[in-house]
Amino acid sequence: MTGTTASPGLLSRRHRACTLAVSSTFVLVAFAGLALSTVMPVAVQELDGLGLYALAFGGFLTTGIIGTVLAGGWADRSGPAPALLAGLLCFSGGALLSGLATALPVFLAGRYVQGFGGGAVTVALYVVVGRAYAAELRPRMFSLITACWIVPSMVGPPVAGAVAESLSWHWVFHGIAVLGAVALVLLARPLARLGADGAGDGGQGAGGERVSGLRVVPALAVALGAGLLQYAGTPAAPWRLPAAVVGLVLLVVWLRRLLPAGALRARRGIPALVLLRGVAAGAYFTMETYIPLMLVNERQWSPGTAGMSLTGAALTWFAASWLQGRPRLPWPRERVVLIGAIVHGAGAALTLSGTLRTMPAVTVAVGLVVAGFGMGLLLPGVGVLTLEHSPTDQQGRNSASLQLSDSLSSVLLVVLCGALFNMAHVRAGQDTAAFAAVFATALAVAAAAGPVARRITVPHPEEKKDLATL
Repeated sequence: MTGTTASPGLLSRRHRACTLAVSSTFVLVAFAGLALSTVMPVAVQELDGLGLYALAFGGFLTTGIIGTVLAGGWADRSGPAPALLAGLLCFSGGALLSGLATALPVFLAGRYVQGFGGGAVTVALYVVVGRAYAAELRPRMFSLITACWIVPSMVGPPVAGAVAESLSWHWVFHGIAVLGAVALVLLARPLARLGADGAGDGGQGAGGERVSGLRVVPALAVALGAGLLQYAGTPAAPWRLPAAVVGLVLLVVWLRRLLPAGALRARRGIPALVLLRGVAAGAYFTMETYIPLMLVNERQWSPGTAGMSLTGAALTWFAASWLQGRPRLPWPRERVVLIGAIVHGAGAALTLSGTLRTMPAVTVAVGLVVAGFGMGLLLPGVGVLTLEHSPTDQQGRNSASLQLSDSLSSVLLVVLCGALFNMAHVRAGQDTAAFAAVFATALAVAAAAGPVARRITVPHPEEKKDLATL
């Protein structure tokens, strides 16, 4: 791990291999996310699974919870390299399985394997940043990570749309699987070296106890609870009410054991940072999930054109991330995060207004672009502050908490919005009211980010010792 004195740049000999490895992996993740979101409406319609559209996204996030927890503990014990490579293998294998699917169950199974790998990859990359770079380099590294979305955001949606229209959506998933395999080959050696160097004390905490990270049993229980809620939200599913009740009970009983103490009540410091990550990401992911579907189904846009909304949001996300990564910020980082939360909420409001027939369809896309700018200010700041206030042997656990909050909030919102969408569609007989219900829910959640962002200031050092207690 780098020291606290002046450190070499991101592309210096000391950091070049690690920087290129992390950047390459994020390029893959970015391209996969944007390309697959673009073709998802086409895939679920061809497989006669429009009613399970939310399940295709929510299940991805649910299995990501398990991958997040396992990778967090694994990275604290053995360094981030093994968890990252295993995550990439699952991510690529899941994409291949979905691409080969001719029936919805197989397609969903591939998405779930891919989600497991995606959760592991994200946590492992956060630990890489925390262990390989000094504190003064981390904001710039997060800016570089965001920059890795630029080319995929410009190329991913139009290429994926063109492939889906000219060949088939299957080939988009096949392409992701091939890219993942290439990444495994290219990154294996530098990441293995990083894992050996970055494992630190072998996972030993300051008191000599082995750090186990987040507990697997609570993670499995929470993932099962989220899965049951998704099942209960699907149309025409038998035993919907018992599944919903059991799912809620599992979440209530086990969720507190996975998050930092006080996270659900926005306790100051890391708990509030964890909650803020979930609130903001859940609202944004819900909009990102349903905007392409609305533009394709309701406004008759082509998949490629609808996917350009994701491109615009990725570009503004990068622009904001670059601003927050400047060496001399005009405001404290906590204030920048608060500004991001406010801008994100404004974007959600604009998206909701776009569901009105009197508004042009592009209003919905513009709302996502505005929200993306807010996320570019907010999310990197949350990551930087969390790593800054986490001991080295707890970076994996706290990074996993961030990703867990992100995934679980997104799962629950997608489940809720899926149920609202199906109810509004059945009762109103058309999709405009259904999309309005979805985006109104996203706006309500986004509006909560501002008050939570006011509580992210870490308290006095004497009060910090139990912030990461699970």
